Amino acid sequence: MRRKTYKAIVGIEAAIVLIVFVVVAAALAFVVLNMGFYTTQRSKEVMGQGLAQASSALEIDGTVLAEVDTATTHNLSCVVIPVRLSAGQKDVDLTPGKADIAVWVINKGGITNAYNVSPDKGSTTNPSQAVTSMSSFDIDSLCNLAGTTWSGVAIVWRQPNNGDTVLQAGEKILVVVNFSKLGQLLGFGNGLQPYDVFKVEIKPPIGSALTVERTVPASLTYSYIDLG
Repeated sequence: MRRKTYKAIVGIEAAIVLIVFVVVAAALAFVVLNMGFYTTQRSKEVMGQGLAQASSALEIDGTVLAEVDTATTHNLSCVVIPVRLSAGQKDVDLTPGKADIAVWVINKGGITNAYNVSPDKGSTTNPSQAVTSMSSFDIDSLCNLAGTTWSGVAIVWRQPNNGDTVLQAGEKILVVVNFSKLGQLLGFGNGLQPYDVFKVEIKPPIGSALTVERTVPASLTYSYIDLG
């Protein structure tokens, strides 16, 4: 009698098992690679968002100027802060309610929503309207404009600009704080006295805030002074 052999059948079964292993390994490799690509992309997005939140989109553009009331109170009554977009940053929306400004006077008081709709008066100066209504950009006119707002804080847009409230490359703004008006609101008097320390924090919707801190000089004999 002839002896039967099953070598061919065993070979086919081994080939089938090998193919199954290869297919399963390919599927797992695709899943691993896909998850790796997804994780890398998400990590890149998180890093980008973290960098955008950590870096300031705004920077001071020049000298902070101040006005002194040499006629009556002899206090520092107003400051003007020039601001522009930082290099390489995206456009910043400075619409009231989206951006905000906080002002503190050390040991005297502060306000965290100075550039927003007043909860009791329901309105604030529109930066675009401030540009069209101004005939000049001297310090007196700027401070008088800020004094018409409920908080004494206003943003004035310099020319050229496209008429909206989004700060873009090439555009500049002036952040004006009328401390005489703000002092009446917070109850620390008309303006700042020598050695007072104030902070102005401009908070855009995205990115860290731009903080401007200055100390009032000991001598306030000049009408206009350079705070650096």
